Amino acid sequence: MIRLYHWCLDPAGRLVRLCLAEKGLGFETVESSPWAPHPDLKLLGPGAVAPALLQEGTGGRIVAVGTRAICEFLEESVEGQHLLPLHPGQRAEARRLWAWVEQGFEEVTDTLLTERVMQWVRRDRQPDSEKLRRGAHTLRGRLTFLNALVEMHGFIAGRDLTLADLAAAAHLSACDYFGDIQWEAVPDLRTWYARIKSRPSFRPLLADRLDAVRPSPHYADLDF
Repeated sequence: MIRLYHWCLDPAGRLVRLCLAEKGLGFETVESSPWAPHPDLKLLGPGAVAPALLQEGTGGRIVAVGTRAICEFLEESVEGQHLLPLHPGQRAEARRLWAWVEQGFEEVTDTLLTERVMQWVRRDRQPDSEKLRRGAHTLRGRLTFLNALVEMHGFIAGRDLTLADLAAAAHLSACDYFGDIQWEAVPDLRTWYARIKSRPSFRPLLADRLDAVRPSPHYADLDF
């Protein structure tokens, strides 16, 4: 049995969900939002936060916390499709770009996405317009870089799907929920994202809905 503690619009949780689905693993989800963590998280270990994975079975109890620990654990323990290349050099490059995506989008999440959540989901304060502007500017730079990568390789880290692609798609999908991506400015990235959206693993993400706000009109459209 696999249990995932996550919040549906958190890019980190989305990456783990994509990884689990690409690996063909069934799992149950437990909602744990950033502002109201699930009380069971503290039972998983000191300082545990979502996303956190709990696996229990004949092999014992395994806890993995955070995208790196969870995705690496799944890559090493689950047979089948590899989400990191087998060649050591290509594997290192995929890991490099995976890390770049997660680090590069930290400011986007901390500014633009957080303010959108505050504005539309929690409604507990007025959004900070300066943070929105700064986040939008950072997002444009990240999109330009990703567009160049997929124009060159087809995928983020080469010719095949890797965790770098899933990480980028997870972050972009969260921003796209609020309509914050100008896809016309990054046509190659748009084509790449349309392919990622069409994968069966992505369907549960496109079905996510927040009670307080509907997604952008094209959010779940595979031919946007």
